Amino acid sequence: MSLPHVLLGLLHETPRTGYDLARALREEIEPVWRAEFSQIYPELARLRRAGFVVLRVLGPRKGPRRNLYRITAAGRRELRRWLVEPPPLPRLRDEGLARVAFLDVLAPSERRDALLRQERSVAEEIRRWREAPSPAGSRGDARRTATDRLEAARRGLHALAAEKAGLSRAASPPAKKR
Repeated sequence: MSLPHVLLGLLHETPRTGYDLARALREEIEPVWRAEFSQIYPELARLRRAGFVVLRVLGPRKGPRRNLYRITAAGRRELRRWLVEPPPLPRLRDEGLARVAFLDVLAPSERRDALLRQERSVAEEIRRWREAPSPAGSRGDARRTATDRLEAARRGLHALAAEKAGLSRAASPPAKKR
């Protein structure tokens, strides 16, 4: 996924400051996409140089000036181009699965415990996103899909832990209800 395109998508609705964009990413787009302020502002500068956004400096009421970003017609065209082209296949860089790949380093009892700790961590993230207010429309759809992916990973970790304990795959927990 492309942070510039995510920012254009957020700006498509309404002009926003960098702070507003960071808050929208955290509240509306996570767990699909995460970005820090240190990533957002350089991307906004690149989008501005490319002509995809314009900047309006808002005078200081109290404190420092605020920059309001607005998408341009060229930015809307770029966002539409990105949305209709087929996405590249996902390139996984999953630290949790990388750890699973090297569990043979641990003693058998440690493997199971490591898998169960990882499963609990994933379950906590699932709980957090299910309890968070769901954004409307396609953002809510994206969040539900990302949460479903996490649920599948949690079930897989549980099944591996059960195998390491000598249990059958049938001992996997049932899927959590939405």
